Amino acid sequence: FFMTKQRANWSPYDNNGGTCVAIAGSDYCVIASDTRMSTGYNILTRDYSKIIQLADKSLMASSGFQADVRALQKVLAARHL
Repeated sequence: FFMTKQRANWSPYDNNGGTCVAIAGSDYCVIASDTRMSTGYNILTRDYSKIIQLADKSLMASSGFQADVRALQKVLAARHL
């Protein structure tokens, strides 16, 4: 009989999903995102904003692996001070 090698597909990273969209004109900017964070088929929360205000006229919208997003937000906030 024939045996195949199996590999573990574990990864510390997770795509928490999400959608962000922005549109800008000469005197306006509109940013929107969903508020659901999930992993696979499990919804972790339906009340998580993916938009953060970095400065008076600076916003950041992001989706994907939220631990990396949060780390980036903290670095940018610290550099702004």
